[in-house]
Amino acid sequence: MKKTFYKMIYAAGAVLIASVMPSCDTEALTDLNKNPDAIEYIVPEYAFTAAVLGSQPGENYRPLGQGLQYFSSYKEVPATGDKFYNFGGTNGNFNIYNGTGPTSNSTNNTIPVSWNRILQIQSQIPGAENVNKRAALEIIRILAFHQETDALGDMPYSEAMKGDDNLKPKYDTQKSIYMAMLTELEAALKSMDPAKPNVFGNADPYFKGDVAKWKKFGYTLMARLGMRMSDVEPATAKTWVEKAAAGGVMTSNSDIAYIKYANVSGQMNPRVVTYINGDFTSPGGDNVEGSKWAAKFIDHLKATNDPRLPVISVVWEPNGAGGYTANNTPAVQRGMVNGSINTKPTDFDTYSEPSLLYIDRGSPIITMGPAEAWLILAEGAARGWNVGTTASAAYANGVRAAMAQWALWPTVGVHNGNISTAAVDAYLAANPYLVAGTFTQQLEQISTQKWVSMLGDDYEIWSNWRRTKFPVFNYANWTNTAGQKVSYPGNVTAGKMWRRFSLPLSERNTNETNYFEAIKRQNFSEETVDLLQGRMWWDVGPGTGQSNTN
Repeated sequence: MKKTFYKMIYAAGAVLIASVMPSCDTEALTDLNKNPDAIEYIVPEYAFTAAVLGSQPGENYRPLGQGLQYFSSYKEVPATGDKFYNFGGTNGNFNIYNGTGPTSNSTNNTIPVSWNRILQIQSQIPGAENVNKRAALEIIRILAFHQETDALGDMPYSEAMKGDDNLKPKYDTQKSIYMAMLTELEAALKSMDPAKPNVFGNADPYFKGDVAKWKKFGYTLMARLGMRMSDVEPATAKTWVEKAAAGGVMTSNSDIAYIKYANVSGQMNPRVVTYINGDFTSPGGDNVEGSKWAAKFIDHLKATNDPRLPVISVVWEPNGAGGYTANNTPAVQRGMVNGSINTKPTDFDTYSEPSLLYIDRGSPIITMGPAEAWLILAEGAARGWNVGTTASAAYANGVRAAMAQWALWPTVGVHNGNISTAAVDAYLAANPYLVAGTFTQQLEQISTQKWVSMLGDDYEIWSNWRRTKFPVFNYANWTNTAGQKVSYPGNVTAGKMWRRFSLPLSERNTNETNYFEAIKRQNFSEETVDLLQGRMWWDVGPGTGQSNTN
């Protein structure tokens, strides 16, 4: 009886509540969780600006900067690319697809280009009138993706970004990815029409919407991708570089794709902020991670009387009053030998480090410019390709453009980026293009000039070095107990610079079959040393770019 009584009460209560309470408005309840300040739809202009900002080259990532012998460190732990002490920093990621974290392999907190973001923007700008905007987005996407595949090799491409339709996309070969990127890039460039609306106007940080400049940007990218295949697919490389030259690459510094920054909170160069916070917090003394310019870099600038040396380098000399004085005189500049020491040297203050101009928080970041374009054309001409110029003329133009671009940097203290025409003329007279040299000598000269002229774009220089094998770096600088020069003891790469980053380990769990198939196809296993020395599809030809043999 008691049970029946309770049931009647519960039933009556339910009826009462139903009759008194109104029906639940689920839509209104959902609205309570909405951020009133959030924008819940895509504003193409804002999203495009973000995409452009994410397209800047990966920051001067410490291991690459050391491995390419721009920088050296006396300390052991941060010396991933100086002494190859550990594997830290050689793990890749797939942020290119959804842009969910910082730039690949970096401590920079900027969000990289996201293929997903590109697709979302494109979906909001249909119609023939927006053809230039969609083409610019394709250029940005391909610019970002080629850097990723150049670091990781085979990746999902043709089946990528299909959402729920394909959660485990296959890994395309790097060759097929390159062919697809070049075909898509060409289609985008051909679609651009100066009679149609420009590329997002003032929301475009590179060119303020200028369609002609976007086309030069795209054709310069085409030349870069085409030249990447110079050894593995020379005929195909020739075709694409010649197409790019005919289409019109960047030729003057008014064509540079770069981002301006200011020494104001929220507007600072993120790469420089990382430099300062990570090492160069104050002039002179013991830098946080013990870094200085590398001997290989400084010695080359001194040997060639390069007028860029006093612009980018400084020795901080103790002034006797507890402070330091900047000295950018070329004769006193001195680089620290990579992988040669692991304790602070007594003469640490005598080594060069980046000038206050180079690490100015208001300095620009160059994504791509005519210096690179001219040097690509110089190599094309040296190979006998029809690129509309001679190798000698293109080389000189590349040098002039590279030196002129330093005028974009604000003057700081004793450092001024305005290099005179007379200084450039003197440099070219003392270091002329090797017209009578062998092709190998010419390739070394052009590649070494890229190494100097594209300072800051470490990922592209790394790729160019792996392709051409120049400049030649020596990683056997440690003196052992027998007095012999060897690679730093206990290094994890057999004394060699790594030639790739590893694929994300998360892929082993979420896309296992395709992950292992891609590794097997590229002839390396998950053994770490094996993996780091595995080569890209285009990294062929004689030599390794390293003089040490151990």
